[in-house]
Amino acid sequence: MAPDVTLSPDGDPVPAQAPRATAPARPLLIQPDMSWATTLLAATSERLRGPVPAVLASLARSGELPTLPAAAAAALAIVRDPEADAADLCEVIRTDIGLSARIVRVANSVAYGRRRPAKTLADAVFTVGVRKTCDLLVAAAVRQLYVRPHPRAVALWQHALAVATAAEELAAVTQQVTPATAFLPGLFHDVGRIAFLVADAAGLDAVESRYVGGEGDRIALELAQFGVDHTEAGAILAEDWGLSAVQADAIRHHHAPEDAGDGAALASILRAADALAHELGFGSVAGNELAPAAMGLSPDDAAFCRERVRHAFEIQNALLS
Repeated sequence: MAPDVTLSPDGDPVPAQAPRATAPARPLLIQPDMSWATTLLAATSERLRGPVPAVLASLARSGELPTLPAAAAAALAIVRDPEADAADLCEVIRTDIGLSARIVRVANSVAYGRRRPAKTLADAVFTVGVRKTCDLLVAAAVRQLYVRPHPRAVALWQHALAVATAAEELAAVTQQVTPATAFLPGLFHDVGRIAFLVADAAGLDAVESRYVGGEGDRIALELAQFGVDHTEAGAILAEDWGLSAVQADAIRHHHAPEDAGDGAALASILRAADALAHELGFGSVAGNELAPAAMGLSPDDAAFCRERVRHAFEIQNALLS
């Protein structure tokens, strides 16, 4: 096992002490990277029982669709493993000095209010918590998928992070679902739209233009343009990457939570978080109105929630950008 990475409060590496002898670490099962194209093609063909959309077939041949970074896949494996602990997570993070520095910066941010700055990765993970560190590790890795020479990519990333932040906050306030299970579905809820952006940016622009112009429902327009809509594509990817079936169903039905079965409560959170993100200005097109009564929130509680989400988003966006 590599020695713990020692970092300054600003996240810069400093010389480390010689490693102490430790017992052999329990092997960590890490799922390998999976091609977006392979996943979408196989799962879409099976689920929809129809011809594979030509645009996705083209991407499979060209290899243009990105893969989920290895660190993110490893973090998702830890989330799934009930026996995984902070040592397992540190083992994953310390393979990338940039990620190590970022986690330390998060721990030393005003959001956690440490009296003494965290100087090691282990200190930082202890401060942030294993589950939240995994969330942030995945977010930092997934952020790279949105680095594209298209103006819509920035808006999609900000919307994804805002919805993830809002979903976690709404889950905590309403207590309808466990807050720890809400962040990643929020982050991935529209990841299908990034696949569309990579596949056919002009086609996605056309869909959004027609939707904003009132020419039809977005789902129907996407089906007509791509042969699959963003909710189905996003659910397929999220489940393959390691989210549970309930979380994937919540993503699949976040525009119609009543159809999500066991994921209905989480889907309702995602729909409200989606609307809240738009309300805060983190959305490329107009969203549905947030209904505080439907989520069990009073107007005052909804206003308080909005401010907490805005503040948390600003901190996390700065740290992840």
